[in-house]
Amino acid sequence: MADAPKMLSDRISFSRDPEKLTVVITQEIPRSKEALLFAWIVAWMGVGSVFIYYWMIADTGSSDRIFFAVSSAFWVYFFVRIFKVILWRKIGRELIMVKGETLTITNAYSKFGKPQHYHTGNVQRFGVIPYDFTKFGQFMDRASWVIGGETLGFEHLGRKVLFGKQLGDREAAQLARIIEKALREVPARYRRDQRS
Repeated sequence: MADAPKMLSDRISFSRDPEKLTVVITQEIPRSKEALLFAWIVAWMGVGSVFIYYWMIADTGSSDRIFFAVSSAFWVYFFVRIFKVILWRKIGRELIMVKGETLTITNAYSKFGKPQHYHTGNVQRFGVIPYDFTKFGQFMDRASWVIGGETLGFEHLGRKVLFGKQLGDREAAQLARIIEKALREVPARYRRDQRS
């Protein structure tokens, strides 16, 4: 019988029974940062409306029309990215499950997401990804306006798999211990049950 979900932190809950581990990591951010994201998208919509307006009124074939068409295309690209981040922060979550001999990781928007399955026997070098604040890329990945900043990872058949977005050092270390224990115990119990 599964235990009631336990809270590891404000963002991480997990439940564990002998056959399964389930972890949910929500992607919520403080209200002040959420308000800044909304202000950003509103301002971006204003910029986009200007680009599209001038694109529509410019003479056909003029350099202005080409400039505003290209600018509008870039605007759409970044609008979609900002919108995805806002959705991720409102309803996004990472789901991690160890069941049988399978580790499943899903980046889900509410209930929608494509699960990725990994055979536990092929999971190698599992652990916390060291964070180096002097590296600009790692620093930017931890920002609230991006979807990224994975803190845990492993290798599976020569491929790196990363998850645990924007967790603190302590959260990542605690979660790594819980998952590592499940990766040892759950498949072993599954194999015993299959033999009996």
